Parts: sequence; C-alpha cells; structure tokens
Amino acid sequence: MAIYCSRSASLYPSTLLILALKKLQPCPCFHLHQPAKDEPGVLDEFTSQLVQRQRSKWQYRTSLAQSNIKQISIERVGNSIKILHDVNALLQNAINSSDSAAIGDLTNHCIKYDKAPFLPVLIEALSVCSRCGDKDAIVKIVQLFEKTRPEFLHEYSNFEHYKAEAIWIKGDITKSLTIFEKVYKENGFLRPKVRSTLKHLIRNSIANHSEATLVNLLHFSEMLAEQYDDYFALDCLWQACMLSEWFSDHQIALGLLDKYEGLCSIIVNKIPFIVKVSLKQNRTGVVHTLIEVLLRFKMEAELCQVMLSLIDYWIQMGDYRQCKEVASWSVRNDVKLPAVYKNKKLMKLLTGDIKQTEDIFETKATKPIPKDFTF
Repeated sequence: MAIYCSRSASLYPSTLLILALKKLQPCPCFHLHQPAKDEPGVLDEFTSQLVQRQRSKWQYRTSLAQSNIKQISIERVGNSIKILHDVNALLQNAINSSDSAAIGDLTNHCIKYDKAPFLPVLIEALSVCSRCGDKDAIVKIVQLFEKTRPEFLHEYSNFEHYKAEAIWIKGDITKSLTIFEKVYKENGFLRPKVRSTLKHLIRNSIANHSEATLVNLLHFSEMLAEQYDDYFALDCLWQACMLSEWFSDHQIALGLLDKYEGLCSIIVNKIPFIVKVSLKQNRTGVVHTLIEVLLRFKMEAELCQVMLSLIDYWIQMGDYRQCKEVASWSVRNDVKLPAVYKNKKLMKLLTGDIKQTEDIFETKATKPIPKDFTF
C-alpha cells in the first residue's frame, strides 16, 4: 500500500521511523498522526536537550582550561599542595591551557612539599612542555622524579626524548638528533615514542626548507634504515619531500627510491594521502611527479588509482580538455583504466568529439609502445 504525503507536511525523524515500521506490517490501512508545525517531536526534543547539555559541559571545560593558572597565589598553591588531589587538578588545568610556565611553578612546589602527582599527569605535562620548547620545565619535572620516583628515570631514559623535542623546537636540530639517536639505541621501549615524535617534527622542518636541516635529517634517517632496518623516518622524510613545493626536495625523494629498494613497498600507503592533499591545494605538479615515479617503478595498481583521482579532479574543476588529455596519456602508456572511463558516450559528453575519442580508444598497437616518463 502506498502512502502519499503532501510536500508541505513536516516529517520529523519519529514520523519517518513510524512510516518505516508500518510499511513492514501487512496492514490494510492505518492512520498516522502528523505533528503540527509548532509541536516538536519527542525525539527532536530529546536530541536538542542532549546536545545542549553536552554543549554546556564543553563550554565549561573550555573556560576552565583557558583560565590563567598564574593568577593562583603562592599561598593558595602552598595550602593546596598538601592535598594530592588538588595537585593533580592544578597540573591538569595547566596542561589543558598548555601553560608550561605554570607547570614549572607547580613542579617546584611539588618538590618543596615532597608530593608526587599521578604518573599519567606528569607524562602529559612533559609532552606539553616539550611541544612548547620549554626545556627548563622538563628539567624541573625530572628533578621531581629524582626525588619521588627515581625508578622511572631509567625506564624512560631520564626523559631525554622530551628534552630533544624541546631543543628541536628551539632550533638546535643537530643536538636534538644526537639525543634522539642515543635514546633510540639505548632504549628499545621508547622507539615507538621517538618515531611518533619525529613524524611531525620532520614534516614541519621540511616545510621551512632549511638545507642544513634536510641534510641532517637525511643522514639520521639513513642511519636508522641501514643499521636498524627501520624505514619509518625515511618514509616520513620521503613524504615530506614529495609534498614540498621545491623541485630539489622532489629530486631527493626520487633519489631515496633509487637507493633503497625496499622503500617502494613502504611508501605505497602514503600515495593516496599525497594525492589528496596535493589536489586539495590545486598542486597538480606534485601529482605529475608522483605519476612519473609510479611509472618508472612499474607500480601499476597505484598508478591507475592516481590517474582516476586526477581525472575526477579535472571533472570537478570543469576542465574537460584536461580530462581528455589524461585519458589519452593513460592509453598511450598502457594504464589500465576502468571501462567506464573508456566509454565513448561519456567521452563525447566531456569533449564533444566522438571521432577523436574513437581514435584514442579503438586503435590497436601493432608493436610495443615505448613508455613516456614525462607527464
């Protein structure tokens, strides 16, 4: 049985749910109550109240996190520092507001009153201080560990990797890499942390395009790959070079693929991300360079996906001539596109030239066509 509703009727989610359920029942007819325009549905009212409550909680937490910890007087801190719960709460507020100076002040009071905050809170405080480049605050937290929890210092290599990140942020990348290398060699437990820290540091450093920094990063990444068979840093460096706006960085990325045979299989997962970011920024030149790389190393499946993304990009941009050029280049270089992209009616719709389309897709080569590595 079909149900007809006027276009002006207001269908609330609860109404749609009733319609769906009634449609499954073999009922000859039924009458559906339709709420008036000014009468909110029960489900809508509940959803609105829930969203409002969550919004109020979020606003309260945000305002609390942004409060300036420095306004707390020394007397207030001195009185509260005797209660461990207040110590963790004050530190958490400083962490939420990324106030490394307040973290350092609170750490001094913890040392003075011999109080040890929760370990997860201190670890999070170390992360905040390292991202802010506040090495002094990190040193104070290490001193707190020496007094209250010395057993953790050996396990975490005296938190040297946090110092290395803070030093990197302040600009001394050479010294930072020396510390990272030492931690990586001596503490296998911290290697995942070192990798995750290097990931965003490498990306930001390549974006600033410092030749000295690039040379140091290249030496460090190659050391990890050759001595420890760890290609993570080299993978991050390759991606950063491919996304760079500089031609010299692209050449470094190509050189890495030529030098390390196993790198090709590792960078496969990074290709969709590079294509997405580049096309979103309208940087088709990066995609063309990537296509040359894939064609050179015979990565056919990845090449096909990149070509499809490029065709879709030009369709969205409304440049159908470029669509035709990409399709023609794909056929000349034997890129196996799905049949839908070789449909003559589709190409006629895009280009308006069905004769030339037939010449592109229906001409059979009598001998192997040499590869054209220039897009």
